[in-house]
Amino acid sequence: MIKNYVPAEWKESVEYSLEFTYDDNGGFSFPCDASGNVLPMTECAKQNYETCLAHQEEFKRFNEFLVRRIRYREPAHGTCSCGTEVELYDQYYGACQCPKCGQWYNLFGQSLLPPEQWETDPSEEEYW
Repeated sequence: MIKNYVPAEWKESVEYSLEFTYDDNGGFSFPCDASGNVLPMTECAKQNYETCLAHQEEFKRFNEFLVRRIRYREPAHGTCSCGTEVELYDQYYGACQCPKCGQWYNLFGQSLLPPEQWETDPSEEEYW
């Protein structure tokens, strides 16, 4: 059994950006905070942002504040008996393997035999 088992859970994050879009849907997007203040950027990104601000007439959407909610599933994980942190995901038929020692686990952290030792369904066996 895996130690320190943490079950999978749904999480949500929020991203904010300022968008400058041309008529053909191309354009620029600059990350910002919840108040619309642009976040620190590279020098090249700063130049692009300043160019966008100076040419409002070129954009269908100019300096539009957008909020994106991103929902994702953080996989279950825990510590293998060898001490390695293992992410429990569907690597092979609902099981995954510790990258260090090779121990197999199901998605609930229970130890499994290696797949080559799993029984096969008799209906799937070939008969000659």
